Amino acid sequence: MNVPLYGDEYRKLFGNMATLHPSAQDSPNMTVKISAGGFWSWLEGVAAYVEYVGGSSPAISAPSGNAKWVVVALNSSGMVVNINGAESATPILPVIPANRYPIALVYVQSADTKLTDASIFDARPIFSNPVRSHQDLTDTTLDGCHTTAAIDGLDTLIATLATLTDLSDGLADKADVGGTTASSFKLNQDHTGTPSSDAFIEVERGDGTNVKIRWNETLDKWQYTNDGAVWVNFTDYYLNDATQDILLKVYDQAAAPALGEGKAAIWIDSDDADKVYLAFKPTGSTQVKVQLT
Repeated sequence: MNVPLYGDEYRKLFGNMATLHPSAQDSPNMTVKISAGGFWSWLEGVAAYVEYVGGSSPAISAPSGNAKWVVVALNSSGMVVNINGAESATPILPVIPANRYPIALVYVQSADTKLTDASIFDARPIFSNPVRSHQDLTDTTLDGCHTTAAIDGLDTLIATLATLTDLSDGLADKADVGGTTASSFKLNQDHTGTPSSDAFIEVERGDGTNVKIRWNETLDKWQYTNDGAVWVNFTDYYLNDATQDILLKVYDQAAAPALGEGKAAIWIDSDDADKVYLAFKPTGSTQVKVQLT
């Protein structure tokens, strides 16, 4: 850092605004003359003093038509840069990036070949350069740099939330690798009011068609599907009143089929000239058969 500070002679004369003062060149051209000085800038969250030895801005180009505003500024490295606004019949000032210190606002028209003091406006008295975003601060990623207590109500909210242990314990009550410790498992648990939603249990079979069991709320019946399309009602018994169809299984084998109680079947005896029998297992009695052929 220069000793004494650039522009210090102006400060000693109480001419602080003479530092970094913009003006037209002694022999006007398309640059802005800037006196020596410096400014404070936020660099990575800390205030740093940026020096400027004095000199000129880069050349400012005239717009191809209409007019434009150009902001002449110092960056955080102490270099003078031009920030061009859009060309327009009614131009507006351009957006100024972070860590830029505006020195002059220059109004440039398409026919301009040199800049005079009439078109150069001092930006220093109207510009403020505070910390503008969280990104301008340092150490924002360090452990413990932001405590939860610093945010109103956050600790109270966290205290009401379930922990991973709470969630794990709750899941373990219902399902784990070996099944569930509960004696029942309820589907559609949040359903209220008039029954209206079917419930399903589905088996994933990879490349094969999934099979399912469902409670059909419309029919008030349990059903199953082996092909994902046709649903068949579970039937525990048949009424002997001609109101229900009975599906009779046909066996084609050497030995008589072993039927459950109350079950009947057609049996084709493949060992005895394909004789056909009606086999039936009465409840509490021995299985019987009647030859049909």
